[in-house]
Amino acid sequence: MRLVALVLLIAGVVSGESTYREWQAIGGYAARTPMPFRAAGLYCEQDARARASTDGNTWSEWITVPHEHDGALVYFGELQRYLETDRDCRVGLIDAGVTTTVAVSPKQRARRAEMPPVVTREEWGCTPQTCPSPSAPSYTTVTHLVVHHSAGGNTSQDWPGVVRSIWVLHVRGNGWNDIGYNYLIDPNGVLYEGRAGGDGVLGAHFSGVNGGTMGVCMLGTFSALAPQTASMETLRDLLVAQALRWKLDPGGRAVHAASGLTLNVISGHRDAGLSARATSTTECPGNGVYTLLPALRREARALTEGDCPLEVSRPYFCAAGVGASVVVEYTLPEGCSSKINGKSDWIDVELGAYHVALHPRSNPGAARLGFVTLDNQKIEVAQSGAEGPEPPCIDFHGVLNSATFDERPLGRGAAFSVFGTGLTENAKVSINGREAAILTAEEGRINAVLPEPTNTGSARISITSNGLTSPERLIWVTESAPAIFFAEGPARAGDTVNVYLTGVGRGTPPWSSNIGAKVALAAVAELPGVWEARIQLPDDIAEGEYDLTLTVSGNTSPPTKLQVVR
Repeated sequence: MRLVALVLLIAGVVSGESTYREWQAIGGYAARTPMPFRAAGLYCEQDARARASTDGNTWSEWITVPHEHDGALVYFGELQRYLETDRDCRVGLIDAGVTTTVAVSPKQRARRAEMPPVVTREEWGCTPQTCPSPSAPSYTTVTHLVVHHSAGGNTSQDWPGVVRSIWVLHVRGNGWNDIGYNYLIDPNGVLYEGRAGGDGVLGAHFSGVNGGTMGVCMLGTFSALAPQTASMETLRDLLVAQALRWKLDPGGRAVHAASGLTLNVISGHRDAGLSARATSTTECPGNGVYTLLPALRREARALTEGDCPLEVSRPYFCAAGVGASVVVEYTLPEGCSSKINGKSDWIDVELGAYHVALHPRSNPGAARLGFVTLDNQKIEVAQSGAEGPEPPCIDFHGVLNSATFDERPLGRGAAFSVFGTGLTENAKVSINGREAAILTAEEGRINAVLPEPTNTGSARISITSNGLTSPERLIWVTESAPAIFFAEGPARAGDTVNVYLTGVGRGTPPWSSNIGAKVALAAVAELPGVWEARIQLPDDIAEGEYDLTLTVSGNTSPPTKLQVVR
């Protein structure tokens, strides 16, 4: 059993109906605003910073605001009269009042698969009178559950006030019918009802390809930080309940009709950017949330499958042709059984205790893609044409940065490695349909450079070799993800050390070292995707082995060893 705090709220809105006014902020110029405000919706062309003041003398701390196509909210709480941004931004000044908390009532739930308790629209201050809607809601059949972050502050004394401010931003700033999300979750794990209309109501949150989605927003900015445990627990329980409600496999993939893509059932907002139909690209829900989604999918699947969760070793395989069987291993608790729920008609299946053997029984004239559904999990199988070569197939964990081979996001312009089968020296790597420059290629491994124009967010990667193309994989790209190849050494106290790394990103970003003083950071002209950082060791550094890290644009590399001698 689990106790969940259900916070019952009544909106005590000081100024009555929420107020909103458009204003233009000039970067670097502090100005008195035309109305007092508790929150500001910022529409900036890139990441920006903002601060506010009640009197023009005492200012809040600078708050970093990630660029969001549909605006990002900065919530200050107390009424402010002055605002400063470091970039030119269109601003929506918002006063959505303050909230009075009248009760905190723990509610006990027997099963985590139940829907978490929800603070209704009326309870967070959105009645039909204060939140009028110009039209009736539309509905959709949900096939995908989409996770967001609000790109606003991570602390607040009035989270319902933040939710009301987002409603104002979406309705009066963006001109939408209602708040864009179906649900919102604050850092304390409190769940708020979003768009009016109940389950299946069509929201406005997935970059213009909203059909078939339920959207939930984690309140805060998680570009680098991870959410609070309480909010992740509520997110998990909501996703499990919604998966059961719509009969979805939360750990699987499915076709999303509106975008035309095959996406994870539990996806992040950034995944919409893979579609040519999307109206924008974004880093939402931030790497701090996005990196947690794989584990969240596994946990949600285990909860929806009860006491018999089945987990396959990997979701797709490649077979050379007839007679080239594929064996898929899986785990299943003792006493449980599995079954085949569907398959392509050209695949024979032999189901074992902890594996399933797949036997393509016909010889196609051209390469093709088939599937087998084991319990609720879909396993894809690529098959080459008649007497053709082995099709290229990217390993399940096969797209890594070339320095440390960890599965972090790839930085813009980074050198990366692809591991798999059927990879040859003449293979081509495609990122979002754009060919990547090949550094080296050998059987089983290709080293390439991420094309510079690649947007941050999710990206599609595929390999073409011997006229055959692999199934697409999803990777994600971020501004910077530093990874060190090596540091020249051994070095002596006071020496300048050269450190070679990848994943730096664009331009010459801010950077630092945990050991010594920074000297210079520059791209290595003859090695695409590789950068050289020069650091000077302290004169008094002791002899020994050190873990050296570099931090670029706020992201820190995995450590590499540096030997210091006297």
